[in-house]
Amino acid sequence: MTRLIGLYVLFILLFAGRTASGQHKYWLDQNSLTTLSMTLPEPYRCSEWLNACTYTLNEDQRSAVTDAGGVLTPMLSFAPAALAHRDPILSFALEQIQANYFLKMGLTGKGVKIGIIDGGFLRADRDPTLSHLFQKGLVKSYKDYITPEMEAYGGAIGLDDNHGTEVWQLIGGYDKEKNILYGLAQEAEYYLARTDHGAYEKRIEEDLLILALEDMERQGIRLVNVSLGYNLGYSDASENYRPSQMDGKSTAIARAVEIAATQKGMLIVVAAGNEARDAWQTLSTPGDAQHALTVGASKFDIWDKMDYSSIGPDYTDFVKPDISVYSTLGTSYSTPIVTGLVACIWQMDSTLTNLEIIDILKQAGNFYPYPNNYLGYGVPTCPNIIKIMNGETIKRPQKVKTSKESYKLTRDFDTKYLVAFHKKDERNVMARVVYRPMGNKVKIKRITGARQTSLLIGTEVIEIFWE
Repeated sequence: MTRLIGLYVLFILLFAGRTASGQHKYWLDQNSLTTLSMTLPEPYRCSEWLNACTYTLNEDQRSAVTDAGGVLTPMLSFAPAALAHRDPILSFALEQIQANYFLKMGLTGKGVKIGIIDGGFLRADRDPTLSHLFQKGLVKSYKDYITPEMEAYGGAIGLDDNHGTEVWQLIGGYDKEKNILYGLAQEAEYYLARTDHGAYEKRIEEDLLILALEDMERQGIRLVNVSLGYNLGYSDASENYRPSQMDGKSTAIARAVEIAATQKGMLIVVAAGNEARDAWQTLSTPGDAQHALTVGASKFDIWDKMDYSSIGPDYTDFVKPDISVYSTLGTSYSTPIVTGLVACIWQMDSTLTNLEIIDILKQAGNFYPYPNNYLGYGVPTCPNIIKIMNGETIKRPQKVKTSKESYKLTRDFDTKYLVAFHKKDERNVMARVVYRPMGNKVKIKRITGARQTSLLIGTEVIEIFWE
């Protein structure tokens, strides 16, 4: 097994669906439709239970509906975020995804249950960046599946038992003294499970991970962070996996995660792994589960893949990782950033399913709709997420077709280098090549066998189709 390395708000939007054009999202009682003599936009989502649909309406439309007898209910209202009296300093990962957009909406993950399955939560109860969660009674459960007799939040640094604590910090941590925000889910409820032991590597750890997942489902938890992964390094070498088994169905934990996602409605956020520089290279299980939200690691200014971040297999009919977020220390620390992000999305719209949220995050990535098995759909940002949820269009990669063996690009570049992901098909990378512009020009040469190339210029993507 390999452990994955790992404001207070100045104003509050009155309604969740507010946009720059003054639009809001409302529930409209469908029984009142017969009284309306006006044409409404297409509903965003409908609920059989509530017999209502959500609509994005501007002020004139809202007034017309209510004047005609329509019964409207604002989709959500938010309380102020429980942060400092001044805007917090964001961690680099939160800065990358432009988390300030969510903070200004008062999003804190309030009311969302988050499970964290990890290797240990050493001294988490004494960690100042997590103290607000304990003080507010938001830590609902702690269970040690490995050594239940050990005191809560115990363990040893030498066994990496602080790994879970560090992961938790990036989901909902806040340093009040320094006013640094590490995770978005400041007001979520937390359920902790220790299933991994740093002194040995045995298949029992996978069994305990599955047991913890099942226990969390029974507690009504829909969002779970798993910054663990398994491939090699077992105490019994015969238990080691082969890269070909990272197919989403060969391992028990991948199958369990798939059941959780497709049958139980749970969103399992999993680290991709850190083996890209090793002979193994491919991701770890359960990050190979098709309907897990698998997270890779990107760089900060240029949204390229971190060298260590594991590569998705080229023998499946789906793309892994799904998305990527900045981390220098491992995909274990990219993953919790996304978990906090998901909690805020679910707070914004609790009617979304787990798979709909995954789709929103993919669409919010800078590579969408041209993913690859290095970065997935790329880095999602909060502004893009908001626009997608409001039915607005966002900037997509430029599409270029050429019958030549090279593509010449002329422009003023504000990056020192460009990265070309040459792909043998629509998603699988055969070569990653760095290009340095000569002045305001660069020539991208086609690699033999390449059908498409994703050219990354900072955060922008140009998709080249070789014909």
